[in-house]
Amino acid sequence: MTKTRVLLGAVGTAVMAYGGWLLLTQATWSPRYLLSLGAWLAIGPPAHDFLLAPTLAFAGVVLTRLIPRPWRTAIIAGLVATGVVLLVAVPVLTRPMAGPANPGLDDRNYLPGLLLFIAAMWALLLAATAVYAWRGRPAGRAAPSPRRSSGPTR
Repeated sequence: MTKTRVLLGAVGTAVMAYGGWLLLTQATWSPRYLLSLGAWLAIGPPAHDFLLAPTLAFAGVVLTRLIPRPWRTAIIAGLVATGVVLLVAVPVLTRPMAGPANPGLDDRNYLPGLLLFIAAMWALLLAATAVYAWRGRPAGRAAPSPRRSSGPTR
């Protein structure tokens, strides 16, 4: 194992332990809460693993064959980012005001804000890609050198 993998594993374990500690210390262990937590754990990960991930993988495979090179990476990155933002937004879209009210934070409709964020993200992503495609290769980068075959040299 490389040092980077060990470090990432340690950071991930620490973050999960902190989340578990928060869950144990701040949760109200009522039957309604346990049912909600169970539903979230039973639906959230499978929704990602069996719905979002395969859909994005399929879209990535199809799009790499249909979209020209400068646009490929941007479109696929935009799809992944959109999927992640939608997954993060599920709790506030499906359970408005689930916790104690926080004036100015929870008292609004999240759907228009979510749609506006996704639209702005795509507009910036496509605009940056258009500028990149229009300019060609970024300044300061040399053209790639031709590849040599792995056969014997003369």
